Amino acid sequence: MKIQDACLPCIVSQAVRCAEQICESKRPAFYRAVFAKLAALDFEQPAPAAIGDIYRLVKQTVCTEDPYAELRQKVNARLLAEIPALAQRIDQAADPFAEALWIDALANGFDFNPIHHPNFEQMLTDFRASLTLALDEDQTEALRQDCLQAETLLMLGDNFGEVVIDRLLLEQIHQLNPKLNLIYAVRGAPVVNDVIKADASQAGIGQFARILSNGDDALGTLLPRTSAEFRAVYDQADLLLCKGQANFECLVDVPEKNRYFIMKVKCTVLAKRTKQPLGSLVCLHYPEAKQHNVQR
Repeated sequence: MKIQDACLPCIVSQAVRCAEQICESKRPAFYRAVFAKLAALDFEQPAPAAIGDIYRLVKQTVCTEDPYAELRQKVNARLLAEIPALAQRIDQAADPFAEALWIDALANGFDFNPIHHPNFEQMLTDFRASLTLALDEDQTEALRQDCLQAETLLMLGDNFGEVVIDRLLLEQIHQLNPKLNLIYAVRGAPVVNDVIKADASQAGIGQFARILSNGDDALGTLLPRTSAEFRAVYDQADLLLCKGQANFECLVDVPEKNRYFIMKVKCTVLAKRTKQPLGSLVCLHYPEAKQHNVQR
C-alpha cells in the first residue's frame, strides 16, 4: 500500500512526537535529519518504511537501542496478569475460537506509538469494558476453516502488550488443529512499540508457536528487507495471520498468499481502503473480495 497524501501529516507528526524522547539541544539536528529523509521519500513504499527510518534516527540520537525497553516489560507483565481471567472467559464461551479472535482484535488497541498519546490505564479500562460486546460468529468461519486445512500458519505480530493476547488466539488455533505448524514472527530489532523476540518470549508465545525474527527493524513487514530465513518461512506458509495496521499497509497489495488482517481501523486512510468505519475492529480476508468484520 503506497504512501498516500494523507499519510504525510501523520509521518511528520510522528517525528515531532518521537522528538519528545530527545533532549532539546539535539532536536534541531534531529529534525534536519528527518526532513532530509523526507525530501528523498520513496512514495512507492508503504508509510511504515518512512516511520521506521525516522525512529532509527531517534535511536541514533538518544544513543539507545530501545527507548521503550522498560515500558514494554511493564506492559507485558500487566497484561500477563489478565490472562487467567481472559482464558477462563474463552473456555466458557459458546465458541471459544470466536471469542479468542474477538479478544485478539480488541487487543490491537494496546498501541504505544506516540502519535496516539498513549495512556495504558485508559487502554486497559477500554479493553475490559469492551469485552462484553458481542461477536458475529459467521465472521470467523472462513478463518476457522482455513486453520483446519492449512499446514503452516505464519502469524505476524504487531505490538508489545498485544502479543500477550495473541497467545490466547494461538492456543485456540492449536487446539483446533494440533498438526498445524505455527510460527510467530517479530521484528529483528526494536522499532517504536513493535513486538520483538523478548516480548514474545515474555508472553509465552513459545508454548504454541516457533518465534521467528523477520531480520528487519521497520514497522510491519517489508518483505524485500526481511532476512533469507524469514522469507523461506514466508514462502512456505500457506496461511498468514497479520496483526495491526503496519502489516496491513505492507502486505495488502502482495496477492500471492491467503491473508487475514486483524486490527483496529485507526486512521482515515485505512478506513477508506478497507471501507470500514474509523475505530472499528476487523478481520479482513484477502485475496478474496470478502471481508469479515469482527464487530458488534
